[in-house]
Amino acid sequence: MRLALKTSDPVRARFLRRVLITLLVAAVAAALAIGGIAVANAVNQPELRIRGIPSSGVLNAAALSEATLTVDVVDRNDDETLRNEALRNIEVRLNGEIVPTLWVANHRVLDVGALRDGEYELTVTTDPGLLSREISLSRRFIVDTTQP
Repeated sequence: MRLALKTSDPVRARFLRRVLITLLVAAVAAALAIGGIAVANAVNQPELRIRGIPSSGVLNAAALSEATLTVDVVDRNDDETLRNEALRNIEVRLNGEIVPTLWVANHRVLDVGALRDGEYELTVTTDPGLLSREISLSRRFIVDTTQP
């Protein structure tokens, strides 16, 4: 009789149990790490800010000639990397059409000097990156260059 065959089954079972426990612990640790990153990003999520639209929401001829709309990312924790990533991924739409923006210092700038009279909706969207949700901001404004 061979005793080694009978003792190998418990050894194999113990080995498999250890492997399964190790995999389970690793999976739980990964889930906790991913969840922690997601919660931290939700709490520290940057905000978008659009400057250059008057409080009246109307750009007249004088304002339009020197108007630029500036998009900033305001970060609550002053995380420059997160702010830059959010700025890098910005998409600006004017009435649904993607429009180009220029980098000026730590801002994205949209030149609106060539806009015709009418109503406009400016939508800015960005994805700050790792496990963060998309951020979007919309502003409506009117261009009215007729003289009073």
